[in-house]
Amino acid sequence: MLFKKNIENLATFGGGKIYCQNIDFKKIVFNSKDIKRGDVFLPLKGQNHDAHKFISEAYDLGAACVVSEKQIDNKNHILVKDTNAFLENIAKKQRELFEGLVVGITGSNGKTTTKETLSKYFKDKLKQNDVYKSYGNFNNFYGLCFSLLELSPHHKVGFFEIGTNNPGEISKLSNILKMNLSIITNIGNAHLEGLKNIDGVANEKSDIFVFTKDEGYCLGGIPKKYLNLVRDKSSGKKRIFISDNDPKKLIKTAIMKINDLLEVEYLPKEIDSFLDKKIDVPGRFEIRKSKSKALIIDDSYNANPDSFLYAFKKIKNLDLSKISLIEKGSKYQKKICVMGQMGELGEKSEDLHKYILKEASSIFDVVLAIDFKVNLKASNISFFKREKIDSYLKEYLEEDVLIFFKGSRSVKMENIIKNLT
Repeated sequence: MLFKKNIENLATFGGGKIYCQNIDFKKIVFNSKDIKRGDVFLPLKGQNHDAHKFISEAYDLGAACVVSEKQIDNKNHILVKDTNAFLENIAKKQRELFEGLVVGITGSNGKTTTKETLSKYFKDKLKQNDVYKSYGNFNNFYGLCFSLLELSPHHKVGFFEIGTNNPGEISKLSNILKMNLSIITNIGNAHLEGLKNIDGVANEKSDIFVFTKDEGYCLGGIPKKYLNLVRDKSSGKKRIFISDNDPKKLIKTAIMKINDLLEVEYLPKEIDSFLDKKIDVPGRFEIRKSKSKALIIDDSYNANPDSFLYAFKKIKNLDLSKISLIEKGSKYQKKICVMGQMGELGEKSEDLHKYILKEASSIFDVVLAIDFKVNLKASNISFFKREKIDSYLKEYLEEDVLIFFKGSRSVKMENIIKNLT
């Protein structure tokens, strides 16, 4: 953390009243089962949970203090009105104290890939300990706050994802993060259940520019239709908007601007060379072999219509000769798509699922659709419940078969793949 870890500081910055001596603590813990002696337990409340019921367990495991919305007799605690607000306050204090560069990334697709690529480049360019990146897809309120609390004085740059399901979430998170450089990877059909339509997506995502620091950079892959919108949201800041279908150009531009902000020398050709290398992101177009030597392409991390179309384009342009684990001369003439339903598409869900199914059926020899709530007749499409797919897949696990996997997190596609490899 960026402030001295004692109870007085924690109460002051979080907004609470101390009911104990000003003692030092080791770390703030949110899961009572992870408590070690000397830690502070912060029980959080959500729609379906309230961790206050684990306070006794936290004390038993050695918590030095507990943050609580209820007064606790004869125990070290900080009394607050709202533990979620307390978490937000200390996360904001961390951001205020951080002297390094903060990069915030949002978009309908490619947030994690962009974050992983940027952090890999700068870990190579600077030192490993100079660079912080938020874990996995920690891109909601809790994930962002937890990530900010991990910043240390030795970090020179931090990369953070910002996600959304409903209007107003990008504003809330961006107001906590206050970026030096903000990135919108693209604007597409994602989270339509909460954001209604692509116009809603554009309006929501572009709020990240509102909270970018003055004199900061606003960088985006923006469709022409929304250029006026994002210009209004980014007024007074430095702006770079490029085609929303060129992720490589977007990342290269981001690298150059971050180098400028860090005052680090670079050569554009070196960046091109770096970007020509594949950056491995778990579940993002990972290529591996099954036990039966079928070629597995794991794009199971998540899914929406635009990310499916982008993946299909990559499949069509896939150069097998450049994949090291493929033996020379292998053809993989039969292509199979195992696709899971897409979540949060709202009233357009059925039409979008049908559209993606039709696209898949035109590219793949066989399409196996899991948990789809639509019906589409085509000779090469079969529909399955999740629990049936494992046994059915066995007949396709041949040496010359390519199997592509993609679906929303609810389908747990990664578990299907694990059983095969």
